[in-house]
Amino acid sequence: MPLEKTEAVILKSFNWSESSRTIHFFTREYGRISLIDKGGRRIASRRGRLLPFTRLEVTFYQSKKESAGYISDTTALETFSLDGDGELGRLAYASAACELLFMLLPEQEANPSLFGYFLSFLGKNSSTEKRFLPAVFVTFFMRLLSGLGFHPSVSFCSGCGKKSEEIEKSGSRILFSPERGGLICAACQKPGEYYIQLSGESTRLLGTLQRASLGEAETLPIGYEEATVLIEVLTKFLKYHSGMKSDLKSLEFLEKLKKSQFNI
Repeated sequence: MPLEKTEAVILKSFNWSESSRTIHFFTREYGRISLIDKGGRRIASRRGRLLPFTRLEVTFYQSKKESAGYISDTTALETFSLDGDGELGRLAYASAACELLFMLLPEQEANPSLFGYFLSFLGKNSSTEKRFLPAVFVTFFMRLLSGLGFHPSVSFCSGCGKKSEEIEKSGSRILFSPERGGLICAACQKPGEYYIQLSGESTRLLGTLQRASLGEAETLPIGYEEATVLIEVLTKFLKYHSGMKSDLKSLEFLEKLKKSQFNI
């Protein structure tokens, strides 16, 4: 079988025997792929030291009889460190990004621009100041949604197109409808429909971050409470429109830390 080679980052792994595991990668040339790491869990195996949040060069071959291929060799090219101030927050946001990609990416569908953007996010998440971490993650989340065809309307009413500034100036509540995919003004509300109420500041932040680069997001400090609201809006929107069944477990970790009064 011919060997293939590609850059990759681990998204998730599953152990299925004492010595072997299946690893799901996001790769530059092949998109999301599943590869069997036969014997990789053994202490003596070089592949047993495969680490998350690392840009790898993976050599593998595809099996004609099985859906997953087999890893032949790996080389670490770049490791995105989580050390420093806010280490636990960095871990949670990097894990959440991997979790989103694992849940949303179709198998074996190349997306080199998104792969490059993901590497940029991991770099920013590794290097930026702690106070900018939430904005960098929310920007990544929104760009990922847009790149995969999900584009929440956060600057205009999804019903009539009224600008968010006009909704705020009218004095009516600013509401977000996951079902209709965006902001809803008072005139377009429907009885019985589920809404998330937003402050003017949350609405402005969503619009700003939807248009921002990661570098621009790196200049916007967002408090934990504000970030929680923005992520809830995006997660509920995504669950409705993509069929995603659960919340992001990686971010539930942040909530537990907050309740335990840890410094994240």
